[in-house]
Amino acid sequence: MAEKENAGSLTRRASTKIASAPNRTGGRAKKIWGRMKRGWQIYLMLLPVMVFYILFSYVPMNGIVLAWKEYLPKQGIWGSPGVGWKYFEQFFTRPSMFRALKNTIVISLLKLVFCFPAPIFLAILLNEVHSQRYRKTLQWMVYLPYFISWVVIGGIVKQLLAVDDGLFNNILAGMGKDRVAFLQNSSYFYPILILTELWKGMGWGTVIYIAAISGIDPCLYEAATIDGCKRFGHMRYITFPSLLPIITVMFILQLGNIMNAGFDSVYNLYNKTILDVSEIIDTLVYSKSQGKNPSYEFATAVGLFKNVINFVLLFGGNLLTKKINGYSMYSLD
Repeated sequence: MAEKENAGSLTRRASTKIASAPNRTGGRAKKIWGRMKRGWQIYLMLLPVMVFYILFSYVPMNGIVLAWKEYLPKQGIWGSPGVGWKYFEQFFTRPSMFRALKNTIVISLLKLVFCFPAPIFLAILLNEVHSQRYRKTLQWMVYLPYFISWVVIGGIVKQLLAVDDGLFNNILAGMGKDRVAFLQNSSYFYPILILTELWKGMGWGTVIYIAAISGIDPCLYEAATIDGCKRFGHMRYITFPSLLPIITVMFILQLGNIMNAGFDSVYNLYNKTILDVSEIIDTLVYSKSQGKNPSYEFATAVGLFKNVINFVLLFGGNLLTKKINGYSMYSLD
């Protein structure tokens, strides 16, 4: 009898869940539709962005098949004969592949360690500046380099570090020391690259965090001050915890970009004498796709490999951060 009752109760529970599943789905759909109706102006503004991404990001994905083709212009991408995994094998058997892969990962990790946290601390420090005029002046000064082209920045850095008449070498010569070929020395490339990246991008990165800080309730700071909390306590117990969700999202996006070391910055600073530390996957693909016999198939295969790795890291990092601190890049709830 007991077994029959248990079986009956399990059957009723299962039937109840099955019956309620469409209701939950329908309720969620109505809720989403209600939000869209209330904020239809915002969704209308998103329409041009969606069209842009569909036309220039998703439609060109048809060209991915080029990684398995021997491209013949007269026959087109789909009409060209297939070659299987030929270009993937070429990439993994090239002597320079492991060097480019290593440099890409090293540069990306250095950016993650030094360039990622810098805007966070800068935003927190700027938030503690009470003079509005002084704060705006500082913000303008740190934002400005972001709008300078990497071509211009590369020229400035090369001129400053030039052996013959560069500013830094003139200072060294004035101190009675030997001139140094900074950009021809492998040991100086990473520090120069990271410092340049920091100078250019740190100010713009603070925009996101300053916007997040402006949304923190001022009553929290007032209550903390009444309880005897100083400025450092405000930053530690209020500002930083409030920034943690946006920091998590930015970290996930940065982690999903680990295979992109930054073509613009590296290409404008590297040269053939320091290829052992400056050649990354992007510059390798670029050099392969130029010249008299460009290999678009090879470039497509390498680009697809990079994107697959970035995709795995992106969603892997999202799941990891969600388990660690409960925040994630997306949520269905």
